[in-house]
Amino acid sequence: MTSLVLSTSTHTLTFHASSCADPGGTIDTPFYILEPKATAPNVSPTGSPVLPAATDLTVHDTISIDEDVMDSDRMTLKLQDHDIGSIPKSDVTYLAEFVLAWRSALAALEEQVQVNQISSFEDPLSSDYVTTRLIQERDSFIEEKTVQIRLITWNLHGEVIGEDLRPLLFGSSVLSDSGELQDLGIFFVALQEADPLTPTTLSANQVTIARWANQVLECLGECYILSASSELLGMVLLMFTHKKLASQITQLEISSAGTGVLGYWGNKGAVCIRFMLGESDLAGIAGVEIAVVNMHLSSGIAPQAVERRRWEMSELDKRLKLPVFNGKLFRKQRNGGKNRKELLYQNGDLLDELDERVLDASSEDDIVAAGADAVEVKKIKENGMAKEYEIGTPAIPIADGSDKAATISTTTSTTATTAATINTDHVGPEKDINSIVFILGDLNYRLAMDRSDISQLVAKKDYDALLFWDQLRNEMKEESVLIGFQEGPISFQPTYKYDIGTSVFDTSEKARVPAFTDRILYTTYPSLAQLDYETFMHYISSDHKPVAATFELRTMLVDADKRAQIVKRLLHDLDARENESRPKVEVEKTDLLCPDMTVLSTVHQTAKLKNCGNTQVAWEIEIIDGSLIQVGTPEGVLPPGATQTVRVSFKVPPNVTHISEIFILRIINRQDYFISITGNVLPSCFGASLVDMIRKPSGARHGFLAPQTGPQLNIPREIWKCVDFLSTRITREIFRRPGDETVGELVRNWLDNGDDFDSIVLDSLARDGNKGTHSVAEQFIQLLELVNGGVIPEKVYDIITQGNDGVQLIFEAMPRVNVNTLIYIASFLREVKRVVIDFDLILEIFDKVLVRIPKTGKNKSRQKKKRMEFLKGFIG
Repeated sequence: MTSLVLSTSTHTLTFHASSCADPGGTIDTPFYILEPKATAPNVSPTGSPVLPAATDLTVHDTISIDEDVMDSDRMTLKLQDHDIGSIPKSDVTYLAEFVLAWRSALAALEEQVQVNQISSFEDPLSSDYVTTRLIQERDSFIEEKTVQIRLITWNLHGEVIGEDLRPLLFGSSVLSDSGELQDLGIFFVALQEADPLTPTTLSANQVTIARWANQVLECLGECYILSASSELLGMVLLMFTHKKLASQITQLEISSAGTGVLGYWGNKGAVCIRFMLGESDLAGIAGVEIAVVNMHLSSGIAPQAVERRRWEMSELDKRLKLPVFNGKLFRKQRNGGKNRKELLYQNGDLLDELDERVLDASSEDDIVAAGADAVEVKKIKENGMAKEYEIGTPAIPIADGSDKAATISTTTSTTATTAATINTDHVGPEKDINSIVFILGDLNYRLAMDRSDISQLVAKKDYDALLFWDQLRNEMKEESVLIGFQEGPISFQPTYKYDIGTSVFDTSEKARVPAFTDRILYTTYPSLAQLDYETFMHYISSDHKPVAATFELRTMLVDADKRAQIVKRLLHDLDARENESRPKVEVEKTDLLCPDMTVLSTVHQTAKLKNCGNTQVAWEIEIIDGSLIQVGTPEGVLPPGATQTVRVSFKVPPNVTHISEIFILRIINRQDYFISITGNVLPSCFGASLVDMIRKPSGARHGFLAPQTGPQLNIPREIWKCVDFLSTRITREIFRRPGDETVGELVRNWLDNGDDFDSIVLDSLARDGNKGTHSVAEQFIQLLELVNGGVIPEKVYDIITQGNDGVQLIFEAMPRVNVNTLIYIASFLREVKRVVIDFDLILEIFDKVLVRIPKTGKNKSRQKKKRMEFLKGFIG
């Protein structure tokens, strides 16, 4: 007997389909085993495990599928009306195969099929034919591929970069021998101090992010897209992916954590992008989990600065959403270390940073007076005419009281390299962990040695000797931070600090000590190889030089097009063979595509079926409970040779980027056809937050763009357009009559595309019941109702229910964009109030769409009265 296994959230259902070993023999009765996912194994009194009982399949063992009322992305399953858990909609292909096998077995029982009607499991009519053949042909759509990963970090010092980015992006290893980009490539651009910090800086500058995204995409070409961005004040992390690789990236998440002023402000901290590469449940590929972290840590050379950075690592370890990996960002000190308050306020470091960095809005590295400049830079121990670094010395050089310039022996390179080798022996035994973590950024670790000595070693290109005194290498050697991480060989000079516009180390009065502040590190992975690790001295716009590294990752990837072709071929083969022994019904298409759907529009699709046999066929449509699909005629009878068209439709909901629906065309007592409807949904302002609408001033379908020149609105442009149009067309019936569906879709497209309303078209409908104005009013109400988070968020509901007393309190309780939007709408409603007769009816409409009411039963008459009182008081 062959078996199929279906794993739900609460149970494991194993189905053993019937088969027959010998011609003329008896049919094995199909049976199933239903096991709950218990937390502990069931054991007998003797201690031996109790095996789950097998149940023979009967005609009453029906499986039904419904949409999960608690999670629209999942489907619930019932066996004989008993709940057996749920599965994600992404597993619907396998579910269809399982249900097809189950129902085929039920049909076989009902018709008492004899053994000569069933062959071995290779028979295309057997229940696991498609699954078995797909596994057999697995090698034809799964290939080991090389994915190229390019990582770039650059502290911009708040400067606008006008230099050509191509050398930085492509480096020495990215392009092929013919000068072409790889088909499978991912680029990460990590920026620090992307904009100058000021006392009013509260978020990242979207103009800067858009400018960098456009500059990079211009270099990479049209084959690359911006897949994700994560930002925190001046920290920005951009992810660019080749279009051929985009479908292999799933479960993409972003996170951030600030560790700056007061331990939380975002002038320091990290931003992270995390995703799965190549994961496929159907193909049995686990994929690789990858996290890329852009860090900007506190500056300074003093021991307390090093300890502060340890504390920052511990905070990021707790607050960032990192995957499980072989290593740690931070290892707790056995002596306990300093507490949080001491680290935040020790020796006035925080106050210096707050005064110079925030209040004066100066550069980060102008605040180290309490750190590097307050600590005496000590000389290297002399040994005759030459001086050598002593193996095993602490992280700062030994003072000898000499005022003479130190001379460094060129023989120190080998010993320094040995001493600085990162020890990962104490990370622990390697676990079977399928993840890679990259860390890059301005980690701000310094070289604890005299500047003149550094200059001599740089001139000799003796970077191993320099790295012996590198604070990060010593911290990693002592396993204080970044345990389990690796770093490629450094064969370039320190990347900080330079006079802007030159490649000359800092000649200012403070004369900063050069250091390798900008780094790229990674956790090991069996098929990950680093190709290069480099800096680019010709970039002179910032006081830091950019650093880049290229990696190659060998991993298994699914060729989605090949797999789809194989599945389609197998299903067609199965259909053809089944039709030889069953009524011949043909369905024209089982994969219905709906490209570029628009939010709130009604989509219509048809499925044509033809009876190619000689017997009459009855059919019916089964719709999964909770599905978006609606059907006009749910059942019918198809005479021989006849053709019928099944019509279905659905309304596209907001806040989705893709539609994937399935309905079942059931030929009574025969075959089921699982007909899928899939397609992408265009971006829309309907369902977006107020912040997102402002960040896309040119319309939702144009992505994150720089604001246009000239005065800027502090409210979403879509809301302004609706109010601007309606304010000159207020009638007594405004918001009281429905709009036209076709005109409404036209209005939504204008809003999503960033186009102005065509007043001529809308006003031409005045004679036809004023449909233009009513359609705009209807879409305006829907736009407000669907605002993600609400114009008046749920968190301020208690203020709203204070009535008039809450009017003044609301200004400080809501984000500025919400306050501005509410004020603007209130001024419009003030004009409406002058025209309409029963303004309370208008207020009831706006109460429903403006106020987000908590789902705790608070929508009672007294609460409603207070909300109405608040709105009246706010409107005036």
